[in-house]
Amino acid sequence: MMKNKITIIFIFGLLLMFSGCKKFESADDFKDSNTAPSMTSAVTEDPTNSHIIEPSTTPTIAPSTAQTLTPEELSMKAYEKFLKNETKVSFDRFMPNDDMGEALYKNGSEYTLLEVLDIVTAYYFKDSKNSKIRYIDYSYIDCGMDGVNELVLRLNGLNIYDRDDDSTLVYIIKYIDGELSLCYYYETWARSDSTMNEYGYYQSGGSNGVSNHSSDYGLIDKDGDWQFIVSIESEFDINQLTWLDGLGQLPEVAEANGITGGIELDTIRFNNDEKAANSDEVGNKECLYTFYVYDENMKPIEDANLYIDSIYKEIFDEAKVPFITPDEISTLISEKEKNVGATTEIKEGAEMTWQVLNESMFSDYVG
Repeated sequence: MMKNKITIIFIFGLLLMFSGCKKFESADDFKDSNTAPSMTSAVTEDPTNSHIIEPSTTPTIAPSTAQTLTPEELSMKAYEKFLKNETKVSFDRFMPNDDMGEALYKNGSEYTLLEVLDIVTAYYFKDSKNSKIRYIDYSYIDCGMDGVNELVLRLNGLNIYDRDDDSTLVYIIKYIDGELSLCYYYETWARSDSTMNEYGYYQSGGSNGVSNHSSDYGLIDKDGDWQFIVSIESEFDINQLTWLDGLGQLPEVAEANGITGGIELDTIRFNNDEKAANSDEVGNKECLYTFYVYDENMKPIEDANLYIDSIYKEIFDEAKVPFITPDEISTLISEKEKNVGATTEIKEGAEMTWQVLNESMFSDYVG
């Protein structure tokens, strides 16, 4: 009987022990599943890792629409606002000048399109009864072929050479670092034909007189920087050269050797970017010379001996006018084009397509 009592007590003790273990185990489980660190509590920093960041209760802010726009989209929005007179352009990057070389705009200032028109008309029509531009049109180009457009603004009918001469003023504007900046400008008029293609390649030809013609070449690169390539001035009548040119002895020596015409003298400048106020090349007038000889039908004579062993070489040597051959000039031009990125594809870009700007907002200056 005593033995049975001991057995019952032993079994009862075991049951109590198992019940207690289960109780404590359930408490631990609850703690593990429901207790989490406070969002405002500090995280203990591991002294071996200085880059552990404390959790923040600040909610994550979704990026704004402006931050998700591509460079092209940002540029186009800025151009559209400018054409609506809702934003301004800076001329600090490339400053237009008047006939006396004075800046038309102020450094450090920005201008709406209406303010630009006010300054342009005041300058171009200062000696004219006319006070209005005929019309404004615009285009978009891709300088440097980087996929980001530039705005081209053209003001038509400025009477640069004469009344109703169809002259134009062209501004190329780029969105750079959050603002609009003028990258380059040029004029066209009766005696000056300048063009820029869809990739920012520029060429200009103009008459300086009856027998004198000049051509300029350059481009705007993808960063909006003006890159001058070359200027070529051609004088088709050496008798028009004067001592002021430093070449006045050439016609005299030619005449003394029985040559009175048929010689074209070309003056080539690779560093003659007079418009770019911030260029290191401004004012550098170093020139190279070459010449061409024409027959009685005014066709160029293609003979390499003209530059090696001929009466024409003797004339240039005696007149102390140094020259290089046309082929050497072509090589130098090709090298300059390569340096500034004027590839064949960029040079052969298509002409711009123009859209007329609604002039109702600008009727005080256009019409």
